[in-house]
Amino acid sequence: MSTRIVKIFFSGPVHFGRGRLSDGAYACDAATLFSALYLEALKAGSADALLDAVNRGECQISDAFPFIGEDLYLPKPMASPASSLPDETSASDSRIKKAHKKLSYIPARSFKGFLRGDFDAIQELRIFEQGIGRSFLQTKVNLVREDDEDALPYYVGGFSFNPSAGIYFIVKGSFDLESLLDGLQYSGLGGKRSSGYGRFTYKIFDERMLNGVRLGDAGSRHLLLSTSAPTEAELSDSLIKGAQYKLIRRGGFVQSSSHAATAQKKRDMYLFESGSVFGRTFIGKVFDVNEMLGAHPVFRYARALWMEV
Repeated sequence: MSTRIVKIFFSGPVHFGRGRLSDGAYACDAATLFSALYLEALKAGSADALLDAVNRGECQISDAFPFIGEDLYLPKPMASPASSLPDETSASDSRIKKAHKKLSYIPARSFKGFLRGDFDAIQELRIFEQGIGRSFLQTKVNLVREDDEDALPYYVGGFSFNPSAGIYFIVKGSFDLESLLDGLQYSGLGGKRSSGYGRFTYKIFDERMLNGVRLGDAGSRHLLLSTSAPTEAELSDSLIKGAQYKLIRRGGFVQSSSHAATAQKKRDMYLFESGSVFGRTFIGKVFDVNEMLGAHPVFRYARALWMEV
């Protein structure tokens, strides 16, 4: 099964939220990527083909992770080796611990060293913070209120990447996403697209950019690369036993004018966050999170993509 790396270079700011308009994240999960690709597939008349490919495992995607130059970053495992953290017996050790805690991503070139405990957290944090870009918060004014003389301010968060930085995601399978990406780069990724946020160009590379990182479910420990959830049949005590993970809640509103006359909420889901580590794997699926009877399906991508650790 072929593996490709899709690097996304934004031409302006981007808005990736976590439930608030003021959020200014620099990465997004696989569900956000799939939703954007699916909307493009609806325009192109290929939505059923995309969904079928995903359900058959011929199009597996990771969350979107940051890159800086040639360095691709991976989620920091939630099961860090004890040898990588010193005892807090000095100011230097305290700085190292704080740097470890602050890092959310590890460069692929240093991933094996991180697992061995041979990792300079302070240096890597400095490189990341200087190289990735900056978040910002803009104050805007609502001028449409007819029942109030005073214009009401509100706040929009966003992120501006440095010229050499952006996000990338991993694609496994034979399905060709290029035609969808060609359209999506003009539509934009993330929120506030009507304000020009999220437009990008992209380049596709092979898996050698991952510096020997092994994707798949072989081995005894597995790192989750896509925010995902097991099916009811896959969820068991043996899956959770010994795992180190974080559960996150995802909800929000349906972004579809044909779904209902008024905005409707999606069904809340709890998913395992990328970076979670398991002794066993699961597949997951694309769930229908629609709460309205009779309305069209509302999909949330929650299939798992794994890496050996």
